[in-house]
Amino acid sequence: MRNVPYLSELNSRISSRFDIRLRTRVSQFSLYQYGKLGFWAAIGVILVAAIGITLGELGIYLTSLSILVQDPSNGFFESSLNLILSIISLVFLVVIFLLQNANQEYSSRLSSVILHDKYFLWTIGFILTASIFNISGSYFSWGPPLTVIGYAFSISTALLVGALIAFAGYFIDISNIIDYITEDLKQQISQDRIYRTTFLGTSLQDEDYVSKLNTDAQLIVSTCIQAIEQNQQNVVNSCLDALTEIVKKYLKETDDSEVNDDFINELNDQFQFIGAAAFDDYTRQKYSESVVETVGDIGLAITKDRELGTPGSRWANLLKSQFEDSLEFDRTAAAHIALRKLGEMSTTAILNGDLDSYRVYQGKTDSLARLCATASDSFLANLLQNAHLQYQRMYVTFLRMLCTEGYAPDTDVSMLFDDFAESFNQAKENYDFYTNQVLYAALFGLEPFAARVGGELQQHQGLDPATQRSIADYLSELIDFLRRISLQSPEHNHKDIYKGYTQFLFALENSSPVDEDIKKSLLSDLNNNFTNLIKHEYTNSLEESDNLDLDINRRITDFYAMLIYFYQDDPDALATFITPLVELYTNLADSYPSPDTVNNRTLHQLYQELKIFGAWISQFHDPENVCPELMDVLIENFEEIDTSTTRFYTSTLERYDYPTNTFDYRGGWWLRPDAIWSNRFQENISDTLNGDGNYYQQFHEELRDRQEDGS
Repeated sequence: MRNVPYLSELNSRISSRFDIRLRTRVSQFSLYQYGKLGFWAAIGVILVAAIGITLGELGIYLTSLSILVQDPSNGFFESSLNLILSIISLVFLVVIFLLQNANQEYSSRLSSVILHDKYFLWTIGFILTASIFNISGSYFSWGPPLTVIGYAFSISTALLVGALIAFAGYFIDISNIIDYITEDLKQQISQDRIYRTTFLGTSLQDEDYVSKLNTDAQLIVSTCIQAIEQNQQNVVNSCLDALTEIVKKYLKETDDSEVNDDFINELNDQFQFIGAAAFDDYTRQKYSESVVETVGDIGLAITKDRELGTPGSRWANLLKSQFEDSLEFDRTAAAHIALRKLGEMSTTAILNGDLDSYRVYQGKTDSLARLCATASDSFLANLLQNAHLQYQRMYVTFLRMLCTEGYAPDTDVSMLFDDFAESFNQAKENYDFYTNQVLYAALFGLEPFAARVGGELQQHQGLDPATQRSIADYLSELIDFLRRISLQSPEHNHKDIYKGYTQFLFALENSSPVDEDIKKSLLSDLNNNFTNLIKHEYTNSLEESDNLDLDINRRITDFYAMLIYFYQDDPDALATFITPLVELYTNLADSYPSPDTVNNRTLHQLYQELKIFGAWISQFHDPENVCPELMDVLIENFEEIDTSTTRFYTSTLERYDYPTNTFDYRGGWWLRPDAIWSNRFQENISDTLNGDGNYYQQFHEELRDRQEDGS
């Protein structure tokens, strides 16, 4: 069994790791600041001495500085010189020893970075100047006031010991060297260096500079690979962060229309090698998470900053490749991260209006989703759940663009749902009961698809008629998608599919920014699909002479209860919604006449559903005027249930032959809880439809009386 955490746990773990990394880097970087502070403190000592001497020459004496100009001891320069030379010898031995031993496992170029730091060089120059000055003072037997300067140089040199130790401590850590190189490269990257002007006045990339930049980046890449091989997590993280920052700065300084960029392409090749190192050994697989995260970050940055999607497609290919490599390991979330990053790149491309890039990214996501749908495995099921989450976000992003920008690519939305439905149905047929639960939870679980759609639409009310029509087309595609995943191979459905219909009913009714006629048309399509799903379930049960899952009837009750509640003041709409179910019952009763059998009990369950719907409608209208076919069926098939002999408590619904497979609420019906609606809504709809509780008895007695009158 693979140990794969849930997506929320993955995101939390990754964010926590990056926060720790940031705090560590800030703490280490302050060591360099201490070195700079020591250097400027030494400069301050010299300045104080110089000010004191200058004021003395001008005849101005400060009591606080008078101690500096008193007569020095004999042999001062000789003693201070010995001290300075001893300090220089000790410090240089320590610095060289530490740097060589710390960096011996990496490139020698890293060890030499400290020799290019201006503060380090200034510190060395300062110490050498102090040495030369004191040598000169000893040789020429200088006296006051130059002895004050010599004294200041001696004190400064002592202070600079601390500065040198701080610099050495900073540059001992390879991650700090990488940070240092990164900041230097970011300062160098500019349009003036990247581009050169030709004699025709056009700008072309300077191949020499780009080649140099590639060489500098390769130093970081090679360090990253070595750090992975040597299990140096902090160095790996620093290298990956560095490459991301360099790319972002490079993208900022280059033309948005660049397509075939040598630097970006070369770096993509280098990340192939980094990924290979992370996936080369079982013990290195945790590094793959950071590698894939960085690849996704770079691909996302390219998608944001490039007008054309060609450069980003190489990074999408790399994410796909790393996803496939990660399937061989069981202790890494790299595959989840790859899917999430492909989703982020897709939604970003949609928001940028870059459909070419979107199609590439979505195509990669689709190929991975199909791969995950091939076998019943809990690990693959979790990955497919993630892929389907990305599909949902893409669709919601299309909705956002349509509502805010009036942008409506119908073909792309249709193709998105084609791919979504195909991988879903493929998995539905290949998965077992438990992995199917994971599959359906992605759409109808704690964060249902309907809630994402409804939450987005709720933010865009009051749209113009043209946009409303486009929204209706998008929602029609959504309803058709629900039809395809529920009615294709329905024998493999999980019962949560019924919950999904009720969730979308709630979302469409409460959030759709379209006029009432369009909304009713959409709900009518949804209702027809739902009726066809019920038809399959009942037909299959009747043909097999098998009992129907009671939970299915509960969901049927909830769906139609919501329709009746929403359209209690619209009898025409109620007739449109209820009539197909009445016709279904009539056809099934005619096709499977089996008194006193399992089939008879099954048909009676559907009759009970129709009966409670009639009772609810009777509170607002005469059911005969709304749907006479309903009353005909209810009267013709009415049965009196005798519960007087039972020794157990019977609820109102059970006593009067209504569905008993529901939650009991004050003797009546209760809407099942769900993540998409509130407890208050549950109470409102339940109180409204139950009324004072007398309608159930009254409607039952009315049916009995009319049957007796008809007989």
